[in-house]
Amino acid sequence: MRFAPILLALVTLISTGLGGMAAIRLRDRLHLLLGFSSGAVLAVALFDLLPEVFAFPHGASYMPMTALGFLAFFGLERYTAMHRAREHPHLVGAHEPELGAMSAGGLAFHSFLDGVAIGVGFQTSVEMGLLIAFGIIAHDFSDGLNTVTVVLAHGNTRRSAIFWLIVDMLTPILGAASTLMFNLRVGLLPWLLAFFVGSFLYIGASDLLPEAREHDSPLVGVATCMGMLAIFLVTRLLRG
Repeated sequence: MRFAPILLALVTLISTGLGGMAAIRLRDRLHLLLGFSSGAVLAVALFDLLPEVFAFPHGASYMPMTALGFLAFFGLERYTAMHRAREHPHLVGAHEPELGAMSAGGLAFHSFLDGVAIGVGFQTSVEMGLLIAFGIIAHDFSDGLNTVTVVLAHGNTRRSAIFWLIVDMLTPILGAASTLMFNLRVGLLPWLLAFFVGSFLYIGASDLLPEAREHDSPLVGVATCMGMLAIFLVTRLLRG
């Protein structure tokens, strides 16, 4: 069972890749994918990560880290926007490729932590490791979808989207492998989870959803609700 975390992380590679390829092939319906992705990202924060944080003792004490995660991504966006405005004033209203890359990097880092979570779960017990792994595999399709859509939504090329998709596919394996070399202090986990609750809330509500709403279609709202519902049902199934 020593290499079980890596084997299960390899399954997340397939799940993430399928989600990313779906986003690339359906690029002409990007506004709907953005709506679905925004709902899915928000749902992961609200129905998956946040309950995990509050499951720890004194869960509310980690909420400042959630605020820090939100403000960190807000600050990155404002810095990028101001820098671009100074360098290229005529592009003030344009999409920000750098922000798309930073957002994708945040999602990839979250995927790395997914792999770490699988490894830490197996360090606790086989049952815990399997439960965490199944949950991550279930929502990694949305991770691949979210990574591609957030990159494309900011005017990046298809090649850039594929690059970040590959990064997102590989990082859970690296995360799981890292746990074979050391025991992660479990006390750090709620702080990391709380930080990514804030970053996902920002990515979903302030980044992906406004991009989706640029397209005048009532189906965007439906897609957003479907994204939230899909993740909600997955989490209820896995927890129930």
